[in-house]
Amino acid sequence: MISSAYSYYLSQYGPRPNAKYDTHTRSQLKNSYSRVMRSNSQTPTYKIDISEAAQRYAIDLKEHARALGYIVRDLSDEQSGEMTFKKSAQSTNPEAVQVTYIGENSLDTASYDIGVTQLAGPQINTGNFLHPTSKMLRPGTHTFDLNINNLTYQFEFNVSETETTKDIQEKISRLINRSNIGLSAEIITDKLDNTAITIKSDATGISGIKPTIFNIVEDDNDLVSTLGLDRVSEYPSNTIYTVNGEEHSATGNEFTINSTFAVKVKDVTGETPVTISMSADKDAMADSISELIGGYNNLFGVTTNENHVRFEGNDRLKKEFTRIAMAHRRTLNNNGLKVEDNGTVSVDREAIMEAADNGKLPNIFSELNDFKLAMQRKAEDIATNPMNYVNNKIVAYKNPHHINMSSIFIG
Repeated sequence: MISSAYSYYLSQYGPRPNAKYDTHTRSQLKNSYSRVMRSNSQTPTYKIDISEAAQRYAIDLKEHARALGYIVRDLSDEQSGEMTFKKSAQSTNPEAVQVTYIGENSLDTASYDIGVTQLAGPQINTGNFLHPTSKMLRPGTHTFDLNINNLTYQFEFNVSETETTKDIQEKISRLINRSNIGLSAEIITDKLDNTAITIKSDATGISGIKPTIFNIVEDDNDLVSTLGLDRVSEYPSNTIYTVNGEEHSATGNEFTINSTFAVKVKDVTGETPVTISMSADKDAMADSISELIGGYNNLFGVTTNENHVRFEGNDRLKKEFTRIAMAHRRTLNNNGLKVEDNGTVSVDREAIMEAADNGKLPNIFSELNDFKLAMQRKAEDIATNPMNYVNNKIVAYKNPHHINMSSIFIG
């Protein structure tokens, strides 16, 4: 049963990238533990439904609740907790310099001028071009050593009497590609139809005094020199870039600036630098509201799934969502949002954009803050105890000293 639930989790939610909120400080873990203990102390003793369907339902609830919680935190000011828009970054030349906002605070961020004079590149070894049907190596066992990341790997293979030079090149290429050590190999052909093996590093740049990322060492019978495996055709290079005129270098084509911007360079910029800055336009603000409502609708959608209506707690949870939406209905309706008859909330993007043009968007964020907080509390409640909404039968009530009957019997 546990294996089935684990497999379902991996297939549905395992491939998702980790969010920045998936790591926690000691105090955050302590708060999570306290919520679980408080929930346990206030919950009756149940006979829990541990069917496969119930476990999948609980997983769906928990993961959608976590997703909504992450959205709420993204849209909350770090200092005041008030609702704010999800900040994004913009580049004046995204074809050369791409940028993503990764900052944590809500303060205005300065812009930066980025100049790129050189991109980071990998190391490439290109072997000798040889006639593909020639037989340059003797039959028998051959070995060579490959050094990368301060580790040495020995490769060994056999050569038969019928194998040609191209057969051997392809065999070495397969050995390197299957080794998963950060290199890729392929066979290339020149204008005379001669073949050579090329070996390329996944990594780029130079981090120390060594000019290479990997090197191949002769081991026996001139194998390396015959095939030219040790011949470097392109040495690795670093990214050379400037930030507001100050020169920097990086081993890769991605770097961060002031823990605020994640930058990916794709081309040199020439004499004109690329400016990166915060994007605070109305589209970003409308997107933030749409994302918040989307998270709510996704979580609410779990309760409307026909496979989940069998659970007694599902109808209760649906009513709880409806109460939250109805309690804030007037606020939502006044701000370009509408509570539909099925319990979901729709977004009138044009109304939000018009409010932005009229300077009323800050009022929308302020008025939606209570709705955001209500959703946050409900999402935390669900994520803490998603099993509270399956077919649980009460075996013993909480605080038995304060009621006459301490337990019930299930027939």
